[in-house]
Amino acid sequence: MTNENTIPSERELLDLNEYGFYYYMPDSEVVLNKLGYFIKNKSIETYSYVVPTRYGDENFQDFLDFTHSYFLDGKEYYIVKVYNNDTYQKNSKILRNKKLIQYHLDTVVMSWKGENKDKLIPHSSLEIDLLSLKKVNRWISVFFDSFIYPSHLKKYITSMVKKQHENGIKFYVGKVSNKDVSCFCSFKDKNYIGLYGVGTKQKYRRKGYAKIMMSNYLTEKIQLEPHLRFCLQAQKNSGAELLYKGISFESPFLQKRFDWDPSTSNILL
Repeated sequence: MTNENTIPSERELLDLNEYGFYYYMPDSEVVLNKLGYFIKNKSIETYSYVVPTRYGDENFQDFLDFTHSYFLDGKEYYIVKVYNNDTYQKNSKILRNKKLIQYHLDTVVMSWKGENKDKLIPHSSLEIDLLSLKKVNRWISVFFDSFIYPSHLKKYITSMVKKQHENGIKFYVGKVSNKDVSCFCSFKDKNYIGLYGVGTKQKYRRKGYAKIMMSNYLTEKIQLEPHLRFCLQAQKNSGAELLYKGISFESPFLQKRFDWDPSTSNILL
């Protein structure tokens, strides 16, 4: 990623999967260069984010300068995602000087490699439907019931889902007694299958459906391809993190988020 002779690290492979998933968004600009991954969304601010590569870590000031220019010299909102390691500690002063505000919740970047597949709990009570383009509204319905999204964003999310579907991202719903109860989607590159949008309808929560759904999906996939690897993200110390740890996802990386919000600062950097 940093040059042709450098083997990408696990962290960069995980970042690349997320970048690939969000690449297919309407009203977006995307850039990948030696400094980092850059996504600018013109419809939903919180989908605008940047992540440094290893080269960007080592040249963090250049990374932030490019970011700031890419987002119209600090006139647009964006999120910087950095890792809680020596590189983050080294660049903490730069982040403060740039007036980037640390978000109060951290994210764990998790992976599953199948070493402890005995912890999966597949169950026939829940079936998983892979949805065709004509049926993705089922996924959208479950997703909006599972997460707190303003209703006015439904039109945009619908267009995003359809564009992603047309470009190979797969959308699933879990159903019990023929009723849709949960959802997720997946993006496969040559290194990982990334799992996104995992949710359960509010009235069906605390019944273990998300855990069963993930167990059923992973079991089916590794039966066909035992060496598959999977990745996802969850908020640190959340119920979701505990759920994924319970089926042997590991947390190799902790990601910290910083917001640049021009509405809260009059400082031009």
